[in-house]
Amino acid sequence: MKYSYILFLTIVLGASSCKQSDPIEKVYQQVWSDEFDGTELDLSKWDIQLGNGAQYGILNWGNNEEQYYQEDNVEVSDGKLLIKARAEAVGGYEYTSGRIRSLNSGDFKYGKMEASIRMASTPGLWHAFWMLPSEPSDSWPVSGEIDIMEFVGNRPNEIFNTIHFADSQGNHRQLGELEGFFPSPIFHKYAVEWDENSITWFLDDVETYKVLRNNDLISATWPFDAEFHLLLNTAIGGNLGGDVNSQALQSEKLLEVEYIRVYQTI
Repeated sequence: MKYSYILFLTIVLGASSCKQSDPIEKVYQQVWSDEFDGTELDLSKWDIQLGNGAQYGILNWGNNEEQYYQEDNVEVSDGKLLIKARAEAVGGYEYTSGRIRSLNSGDFKYGKMEASIRMASTPGLWHAFWMLPSEPSDSWPVSGEIDIMEFVGNRPNEIFNTIHFADSQGNHRQLGELEGFFPSPIFHKYAVEWDENSITWFLDDVETYKVLRNNDLISATWPFDAEFHLLLNTAIGGNLGGDVNSQALQSEKLLEVEYIRVYQTI
């Protein structure tokens, strides 16, 4: 979710875009989930992050974002998690939204992470289902980041699949692919399979992109051998979100999640 996208297209041209499945099929068992079947967010699984990021040491969330996160913008109802983006003046910001994470209650080393998600394609919104290290060994990006899915309203025909890491000198590097995507008012399934040798992305059970540790990160560190936790949020504006359609946000726009499930190999 934290971005320096100026180098993205240059870097992605050199990335592996292998579409082949591993020769040995993995056998998974579910180890964690949230089906969002209650009437409130399960705070034994999630932490709601608030404000403009300053209290976490990352003002404007490191991306010049324009929203102020609130608890009121996170809701569970009718079997779904709802993260609501609004044009609403709070804390010196013109917009509000929601952000949750599973830190210290859903931390995983390797596995398959999957969610069923539907998103508004309003210009300026930046939806994300992603992962950060639970006990980072260093500052970002040295400890890594896995972006399972990002969708930007100003780029409505693309889904971002990305990892962030550092080269041997500590400089930010990223690998990723933009998948063709056509918004529709239905839920789509987004997932990664992650192990000690690779990270593979899926859209509706179809493999879309794969990074191989020994092929693609030869001159860089591989920080993905530690526990990571899950995050879900809708940012507004900022480095990737771009220009905001404030008029459209007079009526709230949603990131909706039917479930999140985590599987690990038996």
